[in-house]
Amino acid sequence: MSTISTFGAFTTARLGMTASMMGLNVTGNNIANINTSGYTRQVVDQISLKLNGPDRYANNPRVGQGTLVTGISQLRDPYLDIRFRDEQSSVGAMDSKLSALEQIAAIIDEVAKGDGNGMIEKQINDLIQQLQSFNTENASKEEFDSLVRSSASALCTLFNNYAKDLEGVRDNLDTSFRQDLTHVNELLENIRNLNESIRNSEIHGDSALEMKDQRNTLIDELSQYMKIDVIYSQEPIGAGKYVQKLTIKLADDSQTTLVDGNYGTQLSIRQEPKPNPDYDGTPGTFKYLKEDGTGTNNRNLAAKIDSPDYSLDYSALVDKRGRVLEGSAGGHLAEGAIYGSLQASREMLTAEGEFAVDAGQAKGTVIRGIPYYQKALDALANQFAEVMNEANQPYRVDSEGYYLNENGNRIQDNNGTFLKKDATLTEAQRQILTEQGQRLGKVLFSNSNTGDDTTGITAANISISNSWSTGASRITTTAVINADNSSPSTANDNLTHILAQFTTDFTYRPSDLLGGDYSDTPYFTGTFQEKLADISSILGNDMSTTTTMLENYYSAALEIDTSRDAVSGVDLNDEAANLMQYQKSYAAACRLMTTLDEALDKLINDTGIVGR
Repeated sequence: MSTISTFGAFTTARLGMTASMMGLNVTGNNIANINTSGYTRQVVDQISLKLNGPDRYANNPRVGQGTLVTGISQLRDPYLDIRFRDEQSSVGAMDSKLSALEQIAAIIDEVAKGDGNGMIEKQINDLIQQLQSFNTENASKEEFDSLVRSSASALCTLFNNYAKDLEGVRDNLDTSFRQDLTHVNELLENIRNLNESIRNSEIHGDSALEMKDQRNTLIDELSQYMKIDVIYSQEPIGAGKYVQKLTIKLADDSQTTLVDGNYGTQLSIRQEPKPNPDYDGTPGTFKYLKEDGTGTNNRNLAAKIDSPDYSLDYSALVDKRGRVLEGSAGGHLAEGAIYGSLQASREMLTAEGEFAVDAGQAKGTVIRGIPYYQKALDALANQFAEVMNEANQPYRVDSEGYYLNENGNRIQDNNGTFLKKDATLTEAQRQILTEQGQRLGKVLFSNSNTGDDTTGITAANISISNSWSTGASRITTTAVINADNSSPSTANDNLTHILAQFTTDFTYRPSDLLGGDYSDTPYFTGTFQEKLADISSILGNDMSTTTTMLENYYSAALEIDTSRDAVSGVDLNDEAANLMQYQKSYAAACRLMTTLDEALDKLINDTGIVGR
């Protein structure tokens, strides 16, 4: 007894032909998209068709009725996607950091500049040479003072240019950060919109594989900017039917949701009240400024500015029509919530290293961004100006080296001991010298060439003082002033003292540059040139470490992507084998159809006819 009806076998052959033709179409589509970026290899999903159970009174069990194509799916390994995107965030972070460090190095890296000695290094050496020429036999000649002044002016100009260029790098990185933030928001918006389009397609029975490819490409790109968790779930749509739902969260403790199906958030730089630069805490002064420039202590009335530390806020989850997801609310991203290109750029814009208020970390573990290198250069310029100004204003002494007051009398302490230049003074004796001693000379460096103000000298504003630049004062060559207010015409003891400052070790503390709120723990001790070399050395170490980490992360990401491509990518050898397989199965199904037709023809036309 037959278990398949006479014409049922034709359906089996027809379904086989349909499945084989679908396989040929999918294989052809794979081959056509072999060079399409982000394309995922597609395969035919098919099952063996059996519509009912065995006949109750049949002697033989019922066989299947052929094959049924249930859909087309993609070949992807979710685990490889997770690993690749994790590595991508590390690659993005190190790549952004290295790019910023390379721009800094183009400015302050002294290696291979100035005949191999560095521009500032070379100019310091020139200043030393001019001082030495002045010191040997020309202490009384004004033209040598002019030569020293010209060399010092060139050094100030180099400091100014370095500071200006560093600020330019920071401005460029600020623009880049804002552009990246805008692009991240575009990615989040596009992923959200694709989620909705994919959902609608699946509701109508279309697997929307091409749109899923687009979405995966966008998610891969998003993972460079921040570390994310991608979660797939099934969303019920009624009548026992489900469609796929995609959710993206930050891969941190907060697990902030960035995309939830048809809803997505947007990131922005946090808005803070505009501070009043003149506020000092005294009664009657205001903390903030309004839009019109007047003061206020009300944060809500103050004008709003972008957060100086580039803190980020996120909005409530909304769909493309602006409807807010129930229970969703915006908030502030915690420090370190994101890891990737965005965070690396943010750190390079804000990280002050040893100059941070809460720096108290080991030198090798602090994060140093552009502000660190700006302040390190400021510290050198500030220390240089302070030391040179101090050296050019020695306390007056007589020919025997005893300190004199304004009346030309020797200074003595409370015990009657006369204070002498070469003697080691106690703290009490130093205090007496400060109170009674007569300072000679004027400052050499100031914060502007229009005056002699020495407060707040930085690399950006260090200048030759107005008194020195106009010739109203000169380098103080000697501290020896006789009782008749004359000095030896060839005395150069103070020039020797000034020159000695270039080989003297000085201690650098954040509080020296930034004030009492900052650490007074020394972070470097050395000469001016050693301090300059230390800045370049730290930059070189940062670049070397970042380069090594980038290479390691990139190699890991490339290896994972290769493994991922082995699963998801189109391979011509595999597709060629599939072409032959589906072509043969199609031909076999056609042959089955022909055979069935011949058998049916025999049954209908020849059965029961005799005597032909």
